[in-house]
Amino acid sequence: MTSSPFLSFFIVLLAALIVTQLFQRMKIPWVVSLIIGGVIIGPYGLGIFEPDTTITFFSNIGLIFLMFMAGTETQLSHMKGLKKEIILVGFFIAILPFLSGVLLLRIFQYPWQTAILLGIVFMSSAVALLVPMLQEKNILGSDLGKILISATMIVDAISLILLSVFLQIVQQDISIIQLISYPLFIIILSFAAWIIPQLKWLIFDGNEPNNSPDLFEKELRFIILTLVGFVVLFEVAGIHTIIAGFFAGMVLSQISRNDLLKAKLHAISYGFFVPVFFVTIGSDIDLRIFISDIQTIVISLAIIISLIASKVLGAWIAGRAIHLTNKQSLFLGFASIPQLSTSLAVAILGFNQGILDQQLLSAIVALSVVTSIIAPLIINHWATDVVPQQLEFESIPENDDNHQQKLL
Repeated sequence: MTSSPFLSFFIVLLAALIVTQLFQRMKIPWVVSLIIGGVIIGPYGLGIFEPDTTITFFSNIGLIFLMFMAGTETQLSHMKGLKKEIILVGFFIAILPFLSGVLLLRIFQYPWQTAILLGIVFMSSAVALLVPMLQEKNILGSDLGKILISATMIVDAISLILLSVFLQIVQQDISIIQLISYPLFIIILSFAAWIIPQLKWLIFDGNEPNNSPDLFEKELRFIILTLVGFVVLFEVAGIHTIIAGFFAGMVLSQISRNDLLKAKLHAISYGFFVPVFFVTIGSDIDLRIFISDIQTIVISLAIIISLIASKVLGAWIAGRAIHLTNKQSLFLGFASIPQLSTSLAVAILGFNQGILDQQLLSAIVALSVVTSIIAPLIINHWATDVVPQQLEFESIPENDDNHQQKLL
């Protein structure tokens, strides 16, 4: 094991660079390759790296930046004209997976708190993975893409809020006063979401061009300050900081007008902090458990099948309810199955809190790997058949009161 924090940090960055370049040629998702890199160098692999306090701190920053960047992808304007469809799809891709996860672990005789946590994990989807895939296939700007991204983002946000309340209840660190204070806290956040974009005068004086270096530095300082401020505020309220990162991203995405700044934030996040988080997750995974314990394999397969089945069924029910075709409904389901950022964040928190054991943590990592490989393959295969710009809704029979084809 390494003893120098600088050497540990160097090993993490080196592993992140090498494995991502190696696995990119094999079409393995970037996040999955980072986790594999962590497994290789970690205490259960080559044994040349073990997270210390410094690495853990950078890993936590990486988690916050990961959720921050996911929040910046949230465009509330996408919901205009599609609110009913988004709410319906979001409801079914959340409630069925949640119930499926809870029921599955109760069948395996896990305690209720562990089962509920898996249900929360099942609710989320990898928005950070979905956005570039749909963008590449020209689906992101279509009605289908807007419904999918908006629904998954709303469900992600709800799952994080549920996680925060759930962890406080499990830790017996919540009171009636705190529960009552949540609505007040939501009002305060709503006010912050409104007032922060109004503070542009702190950054802009109206005379600086968009590509001004000084403007870039001002914006960067303001965004980092606001992000850290949200983290502190959420910590004081007893809500986990990953929600702070997501909320800050949503708010600040409405402020920045500098494309260069957005690119730099992406580079800082995904080029520096986020890889440390995923490599650290990988270093905590002991793959030998899959070989030595047949029950881990059984639970992993059950979790993977249960998640995929519940997501696809939920999306299909919602899709048919809004008159999507069978293929479009199934596409929504398979596109929503990737479990990466939020799922792994929730899983590692549950593991650190003693709610999930090593067996379940390994199973959730396996879930993330499998679903992150399956989803891109299906999206690539079906992308040309789901109509990029305008959805092809099935025609309503002529004897229906509304015999015209229903459009969103």
